[in-house]
Amino acid sequence: MAVKLKTWIWVVIGVVAVCILFVIAMAGAGIYFVSQNVETRTATATGAAGEFDAVRARFSGQKPLIELDERGQFLKANTGRDSVAGTRRPETLFVMAFDPDDGGLVRVKVPFWLLRMKMNNAKIDLGGSRMDLEDLKLTVEELDRLGPTLVLDQRNAGGDRVLVWSQ
Repeated sequence: MAVKLKTWIWVVIGVVAVCILFVIAMAGAGIYFVSQNVETRTATATGAAGEFDAVRARFSGQKPLIELDERGQFLKANTGRDSVAGTRRPETLFVMAFDPDDGGLVRVKVPFWLLRMKMNNAKIDLGGSRMDLEDLKLTVEELDRLGPTLVLDQRNAGGDRVLVWSQ
């Protein structure tokens, strides 16, 4: 009888050890993903403006899909435009943000496979106000339909700027 108890204990210890290793592996994968897809550095206001202008030039004449006011409150969605025939599906959503107070320029790459997987319950925090994607009237399907596009170009009175585009 004592042998069965010892075997049972070893099985439980083994299962707990495997679970701990799984959690450590997932944390490592998360850290690796963030290190590959998030870039943070300092920049001057003119240097950051040049980077924003270079990206914005790719979408010249195109209205952003989402328009926000200077406080980051949703104004309207411009999702009613037609898709161009032969448009390829975007592979990555890019976010670039600049804070002139500390000179921080952040670039984030989000793969579309992750958006497709997580989109159902996703929330976006823009300017301290959280909103559901339904509030923004934007879906991954809509972004797929439109192809590479300018999603958001927002500036506030303090000089903060956020640019979101798909590519």
